[in-house]
Amino acid sequence: MIRIDFPGITQEQFDDAFSVLEECKAVPCLGFVNPFMGPGGQYGNCWWERDSSLTLNGYCWGSSENNEFAKAALYNFVNVQKKNGRIPLWGNDRVGDFDEELSAIPVIFDTALKICRRTSDKAYVKDIYSMLKKYFAWWLSPAKRDERTGLICGIFEESDPSDYKEQLTYAPVDLNVQVCCGAKVLAELADYLGYEDEVTAYRKHFAELKTVINLYLWDESDGFYYTLNVKENRLMKHRPYNSAFDTFKAGIVPEERRARLLSVLKNNSKYGYYNKYGITTAPFDSAEFCETTGVYKGWTSWSGNIWTLRNEIIAQGLKDCGLREEAAHLAYQTVMTFNGNYAEFVNPSTGMGQGVERYGWSASEYIELIIEVIFGIDYCAWNDRFSVSPCIPEELFGKTISISGLALGSGGTADVTVKCGKKPTVECRIY
Repeated sequence: MIRIDFPGITQEQFDDAFSVLEECKAVPCLGFVNPFMGPGGQYGNCWWERDSSLTLNGYCWGSSENNEFAKAALYNFVNVQKKNGRIPLWGNDRVGDFDEELSAIPVIFDTALKICRRTSDKAYVKDIYSMLKKYFAWWLSPAKRDERTGLICGIFEESDPSDYKEQLTYAPVDLNVQVCCGAKVLAELADYLGYEDEVTAYRKHFAELKTVINLYLWDESDGFYYTLNVKENRLMKHRPYNSAFDTFKAGIVPEERRARLLSVLKNNSKYGYYNKYGITTAPFDSAEFCETTGVYKGWTSWSGNIWTLRNEIIAQGLKDCGLREEAAHLAYQTVMTFNGNYAEFVNPSTGMGQGVERYGWSASEYIELIIEVIFGIDYCAWNDRFSVSPCIPEELFGKTISISGLALGSGGTADVTVKCGKKPTVECRIY
């Protein structure tokens, strides 16, 4: 059992995040042969690619049993993958007339890498790698890739907000970043498996996708990334969503652009960077900005509320770019907003949880942000390497935080104590 000492977070609140994930567990159905996690609440006993992936990220730190559950749950996607490589959006694979043309924003690449790095079972890693290879190829197929620009186009929940319905028309920032990073994931897995030619090929794919993102989705006058309507060759400048900041991930945004993009993120009148509850999906001055209350209301719930899904990728990206102060700020802001409040999303004006009250990926990413960003803990079973590189927010300067009982994929356990400051000091014990 993980024990935590963290100002503002009680042990009971932290434990409850794991309780939420336990509540999300579901029995095999709709092609899944192993238990998995659904989204939680009224969404019921069904799997979604996003939810059933993201819930595993934080959960696997809890115990060796959790880690084995995550491995088996991820393997379900091998069983449901279509012959052409597509992974369905959800178990029923029914969304109007778009059944054979629709997947989800592919967060599964990141989840798969996290889980694969926690095991030295190469046979397992090979199977997951094969599944991801076919999925990546589907994204790069003519069904999804614009021939002129080389960008990936999406509909429905292949992007947020999810109201695009015309195939090969809209190339969103978030989707293109996730597919681009999928190439990076495949290169890392191929390197571990010793597939040298494939390492080279996927690194090339990463570089190519990074290039077209920066060529076609960047607006120099605004210093911002927008979705591109590829048919009209027009940036959707009326939709300045915070997915623009996803480009910090893996250093996709070039170094010479980072200061400008960061200045937009930190403009408090836009996304509320310095507000109490965290950054909003759409800026306050956008015509589409709105706060929805009660149950999830489709794409409008992505147009002004606060989601862990959006903040987690941005925090990780800021860390990737060496912007540790900003990564710490956003991670801490998000953690404290969702602490004991594992709702689907929250309103920026009140911090009140909306949608499903005990939502799986909110609880999982809360755990993930604490362990992987604020404590900065990383483990890889491939070389049995454990590292700690904390991102400490100013609110914790002069204080000591600790976490113990972290499950490592090797079967070991780790305890970490951090004396917080601009230059934190770290004590570790592995046993």
